[in-house]
Amino acid sequence: MEEHIFQNIEQHQFVKVVASVFIGGLLGLEREYRHKAAGMRTLTLICLGSTLFTILSVELGYPGSPDRVASNILTGVGFIGAGVIFKGDFTIDGITTAATIWIAAALGIAVGLSHYVLAAFSLVLVLFLLLGLKALEGNISQWREKRIYTITYPADKYTPEDIITMFRSRNIRYKLLIQTKKDTLIEDKFEVSGKPQEIAGLTTLLLSDNNIAHFAVQANPL
Repeated sequence: MEEHIFQNIEQHQFVKVVASVFIGGLLGLEREYRHKAAGMRTLTLICLGSTLFTILSVELGYPGSPDRVASNILTGVGFIGAGVIFKGDFTIDGITTAATIWIAAALGIAVGLSHYVLAAFSLVLVLFLLLGLKALEGNISQWREKRIYTITYPADKYTPEDIITMFRSRNIRYKLLIQTKKDTLIEDKFEVSGKPQEIAGLTTLLLSDNNIAHFAVQANPL
């Protein structure tokens, strides 16, 4: 069985290299279109590298341990994936890109083992998930949005209860994340969610209120 696998890889090395470049390029095109940290070049190189390591793993490990190099591919790819994840105060960005890097490595391994049908089917499924579910998420956001509000106001003009009353009057759900006091000013960070029109109305109200010393909105919280 191992001898058959070894001979099969020897006969199709060039095809595998071309296939991995094509698959990685298609996968990276979607990330490039969305201006993500890992685009076409990165994902193509990861897919190609996984294919090459898989081919070389069989050659180096034949006949006793053909998987000794390939088995460590995901460990190395994990470090690359960790490099594209960025944590903000209330958000974590790059998780989808990190998962795409992981998938690119898996597709490269599949090509390296001559599982072309599996790799092609998986690529189509991954592209559907990245493109189709993104559109679905956009439709969901039309019904409900979530924001992080940072509101700074003088203590003699408003109380925290007054701000909460604004949320309640528009049927907006809220969660106080942190409250700090700076001299005569109070700064509140709220996680709020509700209908888009209500969120927009409240945002306009806070922006136009001269008694609000500072107001900022974070549009894509975790």
